[in-house]
Amino acid sequence: MDFKQMEYYLMIAKLKSMTKAAAELHVAQPYLSRQLKQLEDDLGVTLLKRTTREMQLTAAGRVLQQRAQELLELRQQSLQELTAVADGQLGTLKIGVTASINNGLVPAWLAQYYQQYPKVQFIIEEQSGSEMPAMLAQQRIDLGIIRATGPIAGFQMLKLPSVPIVMVGHQLATTAEDKGVPIIVLKGQPLLVHRYHANLIAKLCHAAGFEPNFLAQVDDPLTLLRLANQGLGTALIPQDWLDLVQSRQRQVQILAAPELTRPTAVIWQTEKLSLAARNFVELIQAQKIEIKPNVRLI
Repeated sequence: MDFKQMEYYLMIAKLKSMTKAAAELHVAQPYLSRQLKQLEDDLGVTLLKRTTREMQLTAAGRVLQQRAQELLELRQQSLQELTAVADGQLGTLKIGVTASINNGLVPAWLAQYYQQYPKVQFIIEEQSGSEMPAMLAQQRIDLGIIRATGPIAGFQMLKLPSVPIVMVGHQLATTAEDKGVPIIVLKGQPLLVHRYHANLIAKLCHAAGFEPNFLAQVDDPLTLLRLANQGLGTALIPQDWLDLVQSRQRQVQILAAPELTRPTAVIWQTEKLSLAARNFVELIQAQKIEIKPNVRLI
């Protein structure tokens, strides 16, 4: 029994007339009669009792009517779902994010993506940037969002807005410098830093002729910001972390050190990119989302 035969049978069962069914289906009545006879022979049951006035469904005919309707509806639903998956309207978008990237970009993009593709589900996994290529190769994720300074062999890359590392504290010196303050202002200050940035900051301080005073090296960005909000020292953090913890008392300054700009990028493997992931990349390319922290720079 094929789907066409089910459609024919359902029309006959509904109208209980071969003549009316043939007219509704735009087929010849003898052809429709042969299709019904073949269906009954294939199933080995009588589906309809023919009388001079109309056709009556047998018990087997009523069962087949219900099952055929269910199968045709399931077929239609399956075709719609397959088409939706092929168009990127359904599926799962798997994104890997480097733990040191904590900004409003990813949530903003996901919110916009959800508006266009509300039936796509998200899996977001935090890992170190060094793990992302292997995760992509194993198809554990579709896209990786990492701190990257240059191309990575075997991967496509979309560069995102660079993020400066800024000073955060309660009593920072006021400056009129638009391009930031020199690294020497850190001399003697108790510093709160993420362990990921500690070596780079130490190297810049040594180049400026002084030893940094690391009061705390922290793995968790939230803990780092909470320490800064308590006034324990001056925190050095990527600017895109500022929205993680709000505070009216803290002040923010940009350091005049190009080395402290953190480049960010999306990477993927072209040949393994799902359509749902491709739609996400296209959304990023089409958007120009700037990081606008809710803080006052001095």
